[in-house]
Amino acid sequence: MSHSGAVRPKHRRAGGMLLAALALTGCVSTEPRIELPYKMEANCENRAVKQTAIESIVASTDDVLRPDRYPGDAALRAVVHRSGGVFAYWHDQPVKLPRTARALGLTQPYVPVERVVITNARGAESRPIWMTIRGPYGERIVLERAFDLQDVCIEGQRDI
Repeated sequence: MSHSGAVRPKHRRAGGMLLAALALTGCVSTEPRIELPYKMEANCENRAVKQTAIESIVASTDDVLRPDRYPGDAALRAVVHRSGGVFAYWHDQPVKLPRTARALGLTQPYVPVERVVITNARGAESRPIWMTIRGPYGERIVLERAFDLQDVCIEGQRDI
């Protein structure tokens, strides 16, 4: 008797499922996840900070240090007040930026980020973000360019 839709033996099916499971585990990222900030200072008017936007914006940087001088907290708070944005704080959040790490004298491809300043003031293709990184020579504030242009604020009630 011929079966066009022949049933596979159970051991073959189980083996196929095992191979599929192994293939999936190879696709799972082992990169440290960007955690939620422990503290945020934001100006979102009657809206809330979109915490996943912060994660996505930080992860979208081009890993190139810019030579600009930090304008200072007061100047950036004025920009955040005018156009929206956030000062987000972590306790040494590892972010994979190998070129930035090398430029700062770090031996690992991750930089320990303590603070990020993201404003909603952005260009057509990117936005500047200021990152405070703790390195072997103390804290350093660096300018990176992020390509995720979403607003850091969402509609809803303010919860910070």
